[in-house]
Amino acid sequence: EFEFEKEKDNVAKAIADFELKYPIVQDNDFSTWRAYDNHYWPAKYFIDKDGYIRYSHFGEGAYDESEKIIQQLLTETGAQVVQNPIANPGYEVYAQTPETYFGYLRLSNFSSPEKVTQDASADYTVPSEIPVNTFAFGGAWSVMPEYATPEKGAKLYLNFEAKEVFLVARSKNGPSQLKVYLDGKLEAFGKDNYNGIVTVGTDRLYKLINLSTPGRHILRLEFVDENVEIFTFTFG
Repeated sequence: EFEFEKEKDNVAKAIADFELKYPIVQDNDFSTWRAYDNHYWPAKYFIDKDGYIRYSHFGEGAYDESEKIIQQLLTETGAQVVQNPIANPGYEVYAQTPETYFGYLRLSNFSSPEKVTQDASADYTVPSEIPVNTFAFGGAWSVMPEYATPEKGAKLYLNFEAKEVFLVARSKNGPSQLKVYLDGKLEAFGKDNYNGIVTVGTDRLYKLINLSTPGRHILRLEFVDENVEIFTFTFG
């Protein structure tokens, strides 16, 4: 999705981090994506021993059904499949806020009153009321095609409804830190959020918020330095 995800070393690191044992295809030019006329992410295509697509599923969920198809197709090859009970974790999306991008190529739902300045630093202000499912910059930001970079002391406000909030980010040169506030209070809910502080290092998704129940809240990020590039919010 982003240029840094197309770098071979980053892909290799993700494979190692998640201990993936199966082959991974790197499709930087979307040739496989287009060959399948694919329009979804994630998308699963199950191919039998003769090369025919026997089943497909788009989006999350249907894990037990997918597992049964895998076992069926393996059995057809003559493999001995251990028939353990199939009981994958369930999955439910609680988010009512859409994925939110910060680069100007896909930027939307932006509620600061200023027009976005492309490829250069500019000052932005936060409106007195942030509309539902929108975000605003406060302070000085540089908005690039895929990401935005805050200057030291800059803020980001988001009016969201979800159970979990994730941030795709990377540091430019050494670790970077940001503070996470929920409804005005420094909070430490997410896996990467320690006492309200998130340290951004490698290029990846960071888990900021994980609430016990979904709801609508105001998220505020405060940036301790100007060493981070942020790409998108995603929600769960």
